[in-house]
Amino acid sequence: MSADRLITVIPVYNGERYLGATLESVARQSRRPDRVIVQDNCSTDGTRAVFEPYSKLGFEWCPNERHVTSTENFNHALRLAAETDVLHLLTADDLIKPDFYERVAAPFSGVKGQALSYSAYEVIDSKGSLMAGGDLSCPFAVTEKGEAVEISREAFILTQADLRTICLPAVLIKTNRQLLHTSFRMDFIGSADVVFYAEIASRAEMIFEVRAALCQYRRHAEATTSRNLKDPAAVVADEWKAIQSIAPLIGWPSFRKWVWWQRQRCLIAARSKMMAMQNEPDKIQEICDAGRQIAGPIHWGLGNLAVALKKVSRQIRGL
Repeated sequence: MSADRLITVIPVYNGERYLGATLESVARQSRRPDRVIVQDNCSTDGTRAVFEPYSKLGFEWCPNERHVTSTENFNHALRLAAETDVLHLLTADDLIKPDFYERVAAPFSGVKGQALSYSAYEVIDSKGSLMAGGDLSCPFAVTEKGEAVEISREAFILTQADLRTICLPAVLIKTNRQLLHTSFRMDFIGSADVVFYAEIASRAEMIFEVRAALCQYRRHAEATTSRNLKDPAAVVADEWKAIQSIAPLIGWPSFRKWVWWQRQRCLIAARSKMMAMQNEPDKIQEICDAGRQIAGPIHWGLGNLAVALKKVSRQIRGL
C-alpha cells in the first residue's frame, strides 16, 4: 500500500440526501485519507447538518464565499494538488468500498512522476440498489482477482476518445505535490471528464486500471448526468466536441489518423442511434438529426448498421 499523503475533496451543493452515505463510505476505509474536505458550494438545505457528526473524525467543512458552477467547484478542489501526493475528487452522492484507497493507491508505490489509478465501478440507483443494462456501465471487465494492470498512455487516451468514461469518483491522481497542467473545461455539459483525464494522461508517467468494482456511481434524477439527458441532442454535440478535443493528443501518422476519424464518425452515429432507441418518442428525431449532421450520411448508415448487428448478436446469444 502506498504511504503517500492522500487528500479527498468532496464538492457538494444541496447534498443532504446522499452526503451522509458518501462520508460514511470514506470513514469506513481501511486506509483513511490524511485529510477529508467537504467543499460546500453555498448549500441552502441541510447539508451542513449531515456533515457535522463527521467533524468529530477530523473531516473539514470548507464553504465557498459565493455559489459557483459545479465545474468551477471541482476546479477549485484541484488547487489542493500542490498540497498532497495523491488527490481524490469524490462526488457527494457516490460511494467507495472499504478497501478503495488501499487497493487503488497501491500501484503508486515507486512511481516518481504524476500518475493515474482508477477502479472499476458499479451503478446504483437512488436507494443504493445495483442497476444493470442502462446507458452507463464500466468500460472494462471486473476480474476474479481484481488485479491492477498498467495501461499504456495511448490506449488510455483512445479509450477516452471513445467516450468510455472511467467515472470520476473511481480515480486517484498522483500529483507529487504539483499543480496539474489542466482542469475541467467550462464549455462542456457532460463530457469534460473524458477530456480532463485524457489531458492528464498525456503527461502521466504511469496509468493503472484496478479491475475490481470498488466504487459505486449513483444514478438519480437530480444528478447532472440525468439532467443532461433531458436535452439529448446537445449531449450528442457535446460528445463530438470531446472527441475533437482529445484528437490532438493522439500522435499518429496522417493516414492512420484519417482512418480513425472515419471510425469516430461511425461511433457518434451509433451512440446517437442507441440514445434515440432509449429515449422518449418526442426526442428521437432531434437525436437522429444531431447524429446524422455530425456523422454524415455514409457514416450514419454504417453506425446504424453496427447497432443493428449488435442487437441481432445479443438476440442470438439469448436463444
